Amino acid sequence: MNKLRSRLIWILLLTNLVLTGCVAHHAIAFEDTHYAIDAKKQNTSIIAVIDQQTLNQKVSIRSFMVGAGHSWDAEPGQMLKQVADIELPQMFEHYEFASDYQESNSPGQRIILKMQVPDYQFKNFKATITVQAIASTSKGEKLFTKTYTAAGDTQGAKMYWGGPFAMKSAVRQSSLEAYKKIFEQIRGDLAKAMESIRS
Repeated sequence: MNKLRSRLIWILLLTNLVLTGCVAHHAIAFEDTHYAIDAKKQNTSIIAVIDQQTLNQKVSIRSFMVGAGHSWDAEPGQMLKQVADIELPQMFEHYEFASDYQESNSPGQRIILKMQVPDYQFKNFKATITVQAIASTSKGEKLFTKTYTAAGDTQGAKMYWGGPFAMKSAVRQSSLEAYKKIFEQIRGDLAKAMESIRS
């Protein structure tokens, strides 16, 4: 009886240690991601502006299903920049990125696209992301202000079978799918905005 009690105490102590003291942190952004989009290239320039606070965002994710001793830190602002770096150069002739945009007197028409991530969640085995975007011309003319929300595909099977080793991939895959859905909408709104500028 005493041996059983001792074993139970040790099990409880080890469980508590795993849950509180031995947490491994894993940062998550995209790695070497490239893909093609179906978009007509605009003969103009665009500057994507994502402020430093958004770039520094970290959202802690835990899942008891894949391991209570692990914590994954998603970086939604960095993910947003990485997707912008992929998508916008394929849509515009000239692309720049800035974390702090200052109005410029340089000649030529350009689009300023300011973006933030007010909400990022990874729940029920999938990422749900909200992006706020404000598009304007370099002359200060507002083109649109919109909020986009999209969810990636559920990654439950990958998480169940792969455990902690598959969690980073699951978060990354679902997040990328959500961002691609959001940028598909942003591309459509940018294309409409370009048409209105030309008309």
